Amino acid sequence: MVFDFYTKKIKVFVAEVSDDVLELRDRLIKVLGRAGMEVLCPISSKSDDGREFQEINTQLLHQADCSVHILGNMNKSPNSKNGKHSIVEQQLIEAQHRNQSEWRDYKIFIWHPVFIVNNDDQDDDDFISAIRQGIMHNMIYSNRNSAVSFVEDMRSVMYGGKPEEFDVENADIFFVYNALDQEDALEIISLLSDVVLLKKLEIILSADIDYSELVAQQIKKSKMVVVYYKNTSSWALPFVRQVWKKTGGASSPTTILFIGDSNIEANQSIEFEADMVISKIIAQEIIPIEIKVQYDSLIQ
Repeated sequence: MVFDFYTKKIKVFVAEVSDDVLELRDRLIKVLGRAGMEVLCPISSKSDDGREFQEINTQLLHQADCSVHILGNMNKSPNSKNGKHSIVEQQLIEAQHRNQSEWRDYKIFIWHPVFIVNNDDQDDDDFISAIRQGIMHNMIYSNRNSAVSFVEDMRSVMYGGKPEEFDVENADIFFVYNALDQEDALEIISLLSDVVLLKKLEIILSADIDYSELVAQQIKKSKMVVVYYKNTSSWALPFVRQVWKKTGGASSPTTILFIGDSNIEANQSIEFEADMVISKIIAQEIIPIEIKVQYDSLIQ
């Protein structure tokens, strides 16, 4: 499975941890959220009903695309020798079971930062050693110290895979819009198609398409990119930011015109300022004219 970080959030199950790494887990959850991933974890493990808590964990685990298991110095249950697993062990075992089943694309990330020094508990050392020596398919072990670096590694793995080759064509303007704005977008496209060579892309959030790669490939064939929005500003702003980063940022060879309808009140506060990006909020009826003016100024 190749994920498209323009339109789909990766669902990450963050497993329970021992008390000594609770702060690290909280830091990781924040970084995952800022990275655009959806975090799945119970509000608290201090539930009066242990069975209910376990069921909630299982449900969340089976909704996730991957899981993260942070190893501290207190992973083992005091009763482990009697056959009772700690929550840390139990959730890892359950994730491994899912990994070996029909969930071929499921990933397990084991995070054991270098700065976490093992204590003298030989049982715990054995537990960590067993994990490191028993890495299976789709399991990734990391000793990164930084939560940011660890999440970047996660992104690389989850967004990896051989890019799909799309049928891209030369175009004067590459016009991108959300399917929810289809009617108004098609009116603009109809007016522009008579005067420029235009290639359009309608983003359908539920579609199983790697839009990130499609956009990156088509931009290379286009003189200008237009990201248009009317009622979809909540989609458009993160989308254009990702497009800008994906295509080289300030060093991108193609200018992006980020343009929205000023008749929609929610759009008044939407703005993205960056090199190679032109951000405009204007009335719907003159958007086609503005696009043509911006295009003409670029090719002169």
